[in-house]
Amino acid sequence: MNKIRLSLLVFLLALTGCSGDEWLGFAFPDKGNQMICREVGKFKTQQECDAAAMSILKSLNALENGYYECGKNCKTDSYYSRECEEMMRGNLYK
Repeated sequence: MNKIRLSLLVFLLALTGCSGDEWLGFAFPDKGNQMICREVGKFKTQQECDAAAMSILKSLNALENGYYECGKNCKTDSYYSRECEEMMRGNLYK
């Protein structure tokens, strides 16, 4: 009986871990200057992050010269460096 409970607990914890992803978006309006960066926000899905980042680039008239990054489950260290499980880049110099 205890093995069944333990298995069920492990399964439920694994399920909740899968649904807790967070996507963090950044917009870079000038591909030649990565120091100019706008944080877009936090999102539950990559698609939400992509759409919000493109909206920011559009509002900055930067669709021609800008790009964005959406990172999954990012951690930021004390030097503001990001380490993400996955990083997606979009609008690469269209």
